[in-house]
Amino acid sequence: MFEHSTGQKASNKLLKLLLKTALISSVLIIVVVGYAVSLLYSQHVIEDAEYDAISVGEAIVSFEKHQLISVDDQNIEHLRIPPDGFKKLDVTMQKALAPFDIIKIKVFTEDATIIYSTDHSIIGKSDPDNPSLQIALAGGVSSNRKTTEEVTDLLGEKKFDVDVVETYIPIVNSLGNIVGSFEVYQDVSSSNYKSQEGIVKSLTTLTIVLVIVFSLSLIIIRVAVKELNLAQHELHKMATEDALTGLKNRGAIVESVKREVSRNQGLSTIDEGNPVSLIMVDVDHFKSINDSYGHPVGDSALQELARIMEVTIRDNDTIGRYGGEEFLLVFPDTDQEEAKLLAERVRHDIENIDFFYAGKKITLTASLGVTTIGACDTDYEQALKRADEALYRAKYEGRNRVSIG
Repeated sequence: MFEHSTGQKASNKLLKLLLKTALISSVLIIVVVGYAVSLLYSQHVIEDAEYDAISVGEAIVSFEKHQLISVDDQNIEHLRIPPDGFKKLDVTMQKALAPFDIIKIKVFTEDATIIYSTDHSIIGKSDPDNPSLQIALAGGVSSNRKTTEEVTDLLGEKKFDVDVVETYIPIVNSLGNIVGSFEVYQDVSSSNYKSQEGIVKSLTTLTIVLVIVFSLSLIIIRVAVKELNLAQHELHKMATEDALTGLKNRGAIVESVKREVSRNQGLSTIDEGNPVSLIMVDVDHFKSINDSYGHPVGDSALQELARIMEVTIRDNDTIGRYGGEEFLLVFPDTDQEEAKLLAERVRHDIENIDFFYAGKKITLTASLGVTTIGACDTDYEQALKRADEALYRAKYEGRNRVSIG
């Protein structure tokens, strides 16, 4: 029973561990997937904004080239806006940029000076240390997503806490030379909101899938653990239980004796602590029962003997089939006098069994050998040997009696 209980506890512990692992794994999966999906959505928003910025920049250069680019005496094109061109550009920018949610645009010269912006207050300022601007002036495109605390839109109105994608794109003249850069601010707050909705829906779907998958897995594991416990129980029964009587088998009852002997080792001879007594029981003339009535009747007799003895012994006592028609009883906390009384009770109950076959009563009696384990018993075989010798003395003295060893 102890081994089976230990196996069941181990199975339950494994089940709890798997459940905890599943929960931790689910949380990690959701966090990692959520982070990855968030990055993907963010990258998608940036790419869309970058594409819009490039399209708008090319359109502005194409339609407003005469307002942005002028030719010097050496027939070289430069980025320059005449004083009367600001109002015209403002009108053009408002019409061109509004459909794209672009809230501000800057135009930089090659030396990083702002020569035009929909926010006129920053015209003339320089930003030479801006790395994104330097990328654009070198021919590349650079986009960054950020939240701006305050920005002035195309109509001159201030907006606060706006999610924007800031894109720097080069301005190229007719010869293919870079003459400046656009900095485009696109409001992506709406896209960001939709992205968050998409992330929430994705994570909700993933959570539902994980709950379903892990629930099904847990059900399967529970069934498997239950089957494993049943298999362990059956194996334990096969290893420790006598198939005919249902009592402990020889190995299991001997283990009980070993434990009791081990428990008493080290006690002084004066103070024997909690004595343990053994009773060896052997059915008298059992061979004649088999010979006269057949082995099935003999088996039934052994089953009835086992039943009677189980009823007779106390709750904390142990009984097992030692072999053939022999039984071994283990009585913890029982001295020799108590054991003798218990043995007489067992003998008496066996003698009074009403066992019938084909309407005929078959008399059953047993001989019993009693011994008590003391501190001097360091080897369980010594105690078993004494009980066995006492048993055979009872047989020699006439059977159906109790002998002390």
